[in-house]
This record gives sequence, structure tokens and C-alpha cells, in this order.
Amino acid sequence: MAGGSELLLLIRDRKIPVPKYVVALEPLKKDLSYVKVEDDTVKIGALTTLWGLHNSILGRDKRFAGFEDVFHGFATMAMRFYATLGGNLVSATQYNDYITLLLVYDAKLKLQSVNGVRELSLEEFLIDKRKVDLRPNELITEISFKLPPENSSSSFIKFDRRRILIAGVVTGAAYLELEGNTIKDVRVSFDMVRDKRIPARARKTEEFLKGKELSEEILEEAAEKVLPTEMVRITDWWTTAEYRMDMSKVVLKRNILKAAERIREG
Repeated sequence: MAGGSELLLLIRDRKIPVPKYVVALEPLKKDLSYVKVEDDTVKIGALTTLWGLHNSILGRDKRFAGFEDVFHGFATMAMRFYATLGGNLVSATQYNDYITLLLVYDAKLKLQSVNGVRELSLEEFLIDKRKVDLRPNELITEISFKLPPENSSSSFIKFDRRRILIAGVVTGAAYLELEGNTIKDVRVSFDMVRDKRIPARARKTEEFLKGKELSEEILEEAAEKVLPTEMVRITDWWTTAEYRMDMSKVVLKRNILKAAERIREG
């Protein structure tokens, strides 16, 4: 158990069998709690708390602005002090905001056991809702991604009926790299895109936008004509699929425009 913010709720609500033993990972914190940049790579220890992320370069540099967006909308302030990044990733639901964000950074995971080390992309790690490629004797020890260039930024939006303690009717993230006003690179993710109820990239939309001049018109075309060809939304007790699709289009446009604004502000 890392911070326990997810596991203890699952046990309390009997959504998983009550374990006979729970092993606390607190003694590993001095080795697995860090944020550092090495060899043009951002490396994050899996036991780093959300507060730790906020107080690192990820909370100060515009290239990582999406991390602050997630932090300020995540649960309560108290939970941000003990919830860990690794714990957030391994719980694997569409409501895990850091998964949605890290997908647009092309994040990789280091998985370690007595048998050695495996490295997987975050996309490979995610199989389905609450199902990940983590073997019984493995721990996530590190999350990493390539250091973004100066002409880049990101944005994350969680849309719901209130601002705190929310899961999000629609959540989305965008990473943007500009060359002048040309979209040199763009990555877009949502809480879900098609069949699996886990966050995923909107790759058709990304490919459509790459290389084009950034404008409200091109974003409107991406939202109205491209995104619906790869996204399937669901209806549940919360809201309708049609409403989720409409809000996904809004989130796409707002995220990219916000990332562009951050790049230009420097």
C-alpha cells in the first residue's frame, strides 16, 4: 500500500476481497519519492505524493502546466498530501486524472521485482478498467517521460457540475508544441475514447492537427468532423452519451487553446 487513498476505500466498500495482510510501502519512500531531470528525461518516483509533484519543477514550469491543472482539481487538499502518483496509476479507471495527463506526455513505467526490471509505456500498462500489466511480485518504481522543448505546454480540464470532490463527466488533456503558429506536435487524451473505460489517446484527431496552422477554425473542424469518428461515448445515470460527446469537443478546443496561450505567455 502506498498512500492508501484508493485501496482503503475499495476495502471499506467491499469492492475487493478484504486482504489478510496489507504491506505498507512507507519505508521505501526515501528511495522512491523524487522528481528529477536526467539525460533530457523527467523521472518521478512512484511514491511521490501529489503535493510533492506540486512542489517540484512540474509545478513551476509552463511545459508541465497540466500537472497544476490536475493538482488543483484533485479530491481534497488533505488527500493531495498522501495520495501517490504510482497508486493513482495502478488503480486504472477513467477517473484517474494523472493517467489522462501522462498519456499526452508519452509516459513510461519502470516495474521492478526480484526477477529484474521491466519497462512499459503507460498505454501498454493499461489493459482495461482496474486491470493493468503488473505481475503479483512487481512494484511500479518510476514514471518517466522525455523532457519537453521550451516551445511546448499542456492543459487538463475536468468538467463536472462543481469544482471539488468530483470524478468528472468528461476529462481531457492536451500537449502542444508550436513552431511559430504551426502545430509541430500535439497529443490529446480523454477519460475514455472507445470501448474500454480507461483513459486513451485520440490519435486520429492528433494526426489531423499535426502540421497545420493553429486557428479556431481548424480546431472546430477537428472537434466536429474528426473526433466523432474515433470516439464512442456512453450513457449512464450521470448523463447522456450525446452530452458527453458535445463536452468532449469543447474540452478538446479549450485544452489546445489554453496550451497555446501558455506557450505564448512564456
